[in-house]
Amino acid sequence: MRGIVLRASLAALIPALLTGCGTTRSCGGDAEYLTAVDRPRLVLPEGLRASERISPMVIPPAAPDAARLDPAPACLDEPPAYFARKGAVADSAEEAVNAWARAWAERKPEPVLQSYSRSFEATGEGGSAAFLDRRRQQVETGQAPSAQLEEVTVQRSGADRRVVTFVQRFGEGGVRKELTLVRENGNWRILSERTLEVL
Repeated sequence: MRGIVLRASLAALIPALLTGCGTTRSCGGDAEYLTAVDRPRLVLPEGLRASERISPMVIPPAAPDAARLDPAPACLDEPPAYFARKGAVADSAEEAVNAWARAWAERKPEPVLQSYSRSFEATGEGGSAAFLDRRRQQVETGQAPSAQLEEVTVQRSGADRRVVTFVQRFGEGGVRKELTLVRENGNWRILSERTLEVL
């Protein structure tokens, strides 16, 4: 009997409590919210200049000849070793030779010449300097080779030396070459170049 009375009392009390919650205003009502205004924009203190994060970014107009960069971008001849991909250096001699061949096929003399070591050894008249001058002229004005090398083989000749042989096609003909590469600051560079056979 006592449980029934307690339940009935609670049943009558709960709606009264809920009604009170619906009629009581919390936090002073809605007046403050309805009369709120936007905060003013931030103003930099006197003597402080706006940084590029604050001032709007200005995009310069496109150059009339967008395909040509002026001045030409200057890249590092030998980037720091920490830029080398981890685990890729030991097996990238073939990639370096393929990049050299693609740059030649695309008539880009600077990347071709940057593929050669500072210690590049060339036999013949004029030595290395004359060889590299002739190579620049070949790349710029000579017959462009195929970008794809054929019959590529890589032989290890020490921890930092590889001998790469391949066939480079020039139209219907071609040459079989041998490049000796050395690793300099994490990059493979051509130390010597020999033509083994004209095809």
